[in-house]
Amino acid sequence: MVRTFKTKLLAVSTAILALIAVGKIRAASVRAADVSYQVVANWAQLPAATQWGVMTGVDVDSNDNVYTFQREQPSSEVIVFDARGKFLKSWGEDEFPGAHALRILRDGHVWITDRKLQQVLEFDLDGKLLMSIGQKGISGANNSEDSFNGISDVAMAENGNLLVSDGEGPNTRVVKIAPDGKFIKFWGTKGADPGQFDTPHSIAIDSQGRVWVCDRGNKRLQIFDEDGKFLDQMTQFGSASSIVIKKDMVYVAATAPENRITIGTTDGHVVSTIDGLSSPHEIAVDSNGAIYAAETNGKAVLKYVKK
Repeated sequence: MVRTFKTKLLAVSTAILALIAVGKIRAASVRAADVSYQVVANWAQLPAATQWGVMTGVDVDSNDNVYTFQREQPSSEVIVFDARGKFLKSWGEDEFPGAHALRILRDGHVWITDRKLQQVLEFDLDGKLLMSIGQKGISGANNSEDSFNGISDVAMAENGNLLVSDGEGPNTRVVKIAPDGKFIKFWGTKGADPGQFDTPHSIAIDSQGRVWVCDRGNKRLQIFDEDGKFLDQMTQFGSASSIVIKKDMVYVAATAPENRITIGTTDGHVVSTIDGLSSPHEIAVDSNGAIYAAETNGKAVLKYVKK
């Protein structure tokens, strides 16, 4: 069904060497974690003669299978692994010219945003297209009720409504969409005041139903209710590029120059950081607390686990 909706390195060098010796950290590693996390080298068993390309998305399903989203080099596609890193399948080769974010939402489906198609796409876990939202290839203004222009991420409220960040491009807004794909409302304009955005790049919803937006250009998180009422903002997470909220813990990736994942609580207390990444574009957290990071410049999907 197709629809359109209306108009640090914190560890000392000796510790790093010790970890490399036992095979826990890859040799190249400025990609180190702080005292709480370590990177798992070669966690993913890629098919023979293949390697990571430009990776823009990652998420996990209810079985902790890992869905990774490749933009290019060589092709766009979704590549799926089990929790131990065994390759399971891939789908969607060359179907996503502007591959951006991949989310597995509360309905168990794969939701993808594509900046060139200017669409939100819903798939089942095997890659069957279920619904598309937005006019394919059509760019809409910031007040459009049927088109996007810079669509970046999508989240789902408990009632099934979708919240879409439309902001890596000319638009600077959040769009609220009904479960059937129909436009409800939007909020946001260009600026730095509360409720304004400069590249709203990622979006998530916490257990209280609050909507968290990565306002990357303004180097902050903004928090709203589902109807767009401004509630709070936080700057301690940096130039937020991707956000995941699990059990009221907030995981935020900040791209260059920070190149960091920050872990904190929903009341804003920072408890840990992971430094030394290379343009982390999207992150995911599985049921055991493992963190996955899709890197664009680094051309990899990294896995971090607690020590």
